[in-house]
Amino acid sequence: METRPLLSTKTLYDDNNYVKHTLDNGLTLISQYMPHLKSIAIGAWVLVGSRYEKRDNMGISHFIEHSVFKGTKKRNPLQIAKSLENVGGSLNAFTSKEHTCYYANILSEDLPLAVDVISDLVTNATFLEKEIEKEKLVVIEEIKDTEDTPEEFIQDYFYSRVFPEHPLGHGILGTKDTVAHFTPKQIDAYYSKYYVPSNIVVSVAGNFNQNELLKVVSKRFRFRQNSANRSYWPKGFEKYQFRRFKGERDIIEKNISQAHVCMGLPIKISYMHTKKFELLALNTILGGGMSSRLFQKVRERHGLAYSIYSFVDFMYDTGLFGIYWSTDKTKLDKAIDLVKNELKRMANQPIKKNELKMAKSQIKANLLFGLESTSTRMIRLAKNEIYLKKKLNIADITEYIDNITLDDINNVAVTLSDKVDSMQISILC
Repeated sequence: METRPLLSTKTLYDDNNYVKHTLDNGLTLISQYMPHLKSIAIGAWVLVGSRYEKRDNMGISHFIEHSVFKGTKKRNPLQIAKSLENVGGSLNAFTSKEHTCYYANILSEDLPLAVDVISDLVTNATFLEKEIEKEKLVVIEEIKDTEDTPEEFIQDYFYSRVFPEHPLGHGILGTKDTVAHFTPKQIDAYYSKYYVPSNIVVSVAGNFNQNELLKVVSKRFRFRQNSANRSYWPKGFEKYQFRRFKGERDIIEKNISQAHVCMGLPIKISYMHTKKFELLALNTILGGGMSSRLFQKVRERHGLAYSIYSFVDFMYDTGLFGIYWSTDKTKLDKAIDLVKNELKRMANQPIKKNELKMAKSQIKANLLFGLESTSTRMIRLAKNEIYLKKKLNIADITEYIDNITLDDINNVAVTLSDKVDSMQISILC
């Protein structure tokens, strides 16, 4: 067993008491001790998500995330539901493009119970046919709910258009047809393949005893003997190849009162890219809040939208820049022109010193606010381990942000501005 203490600093805003263990079975355990708290956040991150799927099993990663709560060798569904709520804690899970996370928030004294429950979900799920059939109905209702929520629906559709014929374009929930045809055998095979120790990172933040944590994780995370124990990250998914975009506009007609729009394209800035923070700063200036350029132009000056914002998404080998807004159908073209012109304006009217200063303050404040949350720390620890294989020091991050120059951010702005007429525009109206 390998154990590596990585940092020892002194304040809430530094990375004190961070430890990484590699267990004998290959599972990675990362943790950060926060002695001023009375609680813990713990997550088991399985390195599999929707980009690992084929067209005929779209949604299976998310379906398994649901189905493990339907029974294990130790607990029935009700026992799972009550396990942490009985002691005042919470238990939940989510699926993304690149991973699935099972997480809990509990009081410090309940750490052994939380580890027992989460390990039970990722090692002992039973996938009984009667429970699978019921859960198909639940997930199909979830898909319908997304279809009835315009903002969610158009963003899912937008991903399918900017990543066509690639698993990154798959909806995380799958389709009603693929979900309806999942079998217990198919689900169990997928679970056995990916839910193995070398493909899992356990992340913990809060007030706990390090020796107790290591002991209980080593004891509880015991996996099926017949599973092939190897990591599928990032070898297990199809890499993204960039292509040229032609500024296509897709319209989906639906009986709704507004037009909902997503506009953008993939960018060559991934989670690991050195220019990630420059793009985050630009995103803040363009559409990150009420003072942003897009909000002020489209909503405050022209009154064309109630909600408008820009967003970025970082993945292993690519990134995505996008803008979402909703507007009156009769004013759709005017709103699109305003958004395009605001993006193009970045080439002629560069980002100003005061705008960059504000963006830096926003990013650093959000980063430091997150350090006061065990959940945010747990997520940050896990993502840095998954994508970077190392811990990022907060002081180094804030120093990098402080050192972003006007030339740095304007170079990114001009690159984005030059691509405006090539951006995909997806419309639900």
